[in-house]
Amino acid sequence: MRYHTHIVSSLAIGAGIATYTPVSFTIAYAAGLAIGGLLPDIDEPNSYIGRRSLGVAKQVKKAFGHRGFTHSLLAWGAITAVLLLQHFSSFTLGLCLGYAFHVLADYCSSQGVPLLWPFSKKRYRFIVTYRTSSFFETVLFYCFLALFIYFLTNGAIEEQGSLFLF
Repeated sequence: MRYHTHIVSSLAIGAGIATYTPVSFTIAYAAGLAIGGLLPDIDEPNSYIGRRSLGVAKQVKKAFGHRGFTHSLLAWGAITAVLLLQHFSSFTLGLCLGYAFHVLADYCSSQGVPLLWPFSKKRYRFIVTYRTSSFFETVLFYCFLALFIYFLTNGAIEEQGSLFLF
């Protein structure tokens, strides 16, 4: 999945969560969703986040390969445990959710993800998949964009200005 689709899908699902739960859709939460939606691709130096990682992506790819450790439940669980248990905030909640949404989106891709890494390197994928940069991914992007706009205009932001609360 391309970076902009990861961002929009994370924001759309996160706005849906804010619409139907007590979670507030704040700028900090949205920033966390967007960054978390990109973070697993720190294992690819040519990715949007990898090109901005000051060499970290090269080291991560060398150690684990692309769609290795960073796309596993173990990585998500470790990040979630550290951030939410020790530094809970709207931003860290968004970051952890965005990370999970990224792994879920790549789970639906034809390449799949190694959910059970390091116990198994098998890549799991959903029954229906898409190819990165395909026409279907473009359709997904616009569907998530429409869903994001829908949630923002129908309940994600409860009172005027709440988007700017931290």
